[in-house]
Amino acid sequence: MKKISLAFFSLLIFLNCSGQTLPDFNPPKNYKMVLETKGDLNKDGIDEVVYAFDTDKTDGKDGLKRILYICKRVDGKIKLWKSNNTILRSNKDCGFCVDAGVNLSIKIKNNTLITEQTVNHNSRHYSTWKNIYRYQNNDWFVIGSTMNDYDTCDFDYKYDINFSTKQVSVAYTYGTCDEDKKIPKDSFYNFKYPFKAIPKMDDFAPGRAELKIPKSDRNFYY
Repeated sequence: MKKISLAFFSLLIFLNCSGQTLPDFNPPKNYKMVLETKGDLNKDGIDEVVYAFDTDKTDGKDGLKRILYICKRVDGKIKLWKSNNTILRSNKDCGFCVDAGVNLSIKIKNNTLITEQTVNHNSRHYSTWKNIYRYQNNDWFVIGSTMNDYDTCDFDYKYDINFSTKQVSVAYTYGTCDEDKKIPKDSFYNFKYPFKAIPKMDDFAPGRAELKIPKSDRNFYY
């Protein structure tokens, strides 16, 4: 009985301390909130709150770096659980920025965090990165990536990866706005890639990784 009571008491201390270790969420006053979304990310039945902020750190001529905050609700207060400064592209990280620059969306679905970012390279060429993140094994991982590189007249490339199953699908499709131009033949690849591990959120920057497609002279990206 004494051992059971001691174990129970130790558990209470652990739970109490783990809740207190999270600091209050107080972003710098000169940061500007871009997006906010809510949803359950750790399957405890309580919604987390996720924010995207423009920081005051410059990137390029007019751009500002962005930061992601994942927060918990503890005793009626917003507590900072996780911050990340790699998965969100800078707000002007584009060649031909329109409107507010990088078009960003964030949502929570099926206990996963989903980000989607679109940049315009020029008036007809854009790229979109959609990434899915999951909290598992006490860390944050990238479990899915879809990259779409599109030109309204010439091509539509899509790279889709499920890191949990290591399945990769690549599609190269083509078109033209010029009736006299010969259109290349579409091509498709479906294969398993020997990823060494599921990428972690903190080691990941969308669109920066490049790997060779097996038995091909082409590459895929995520």
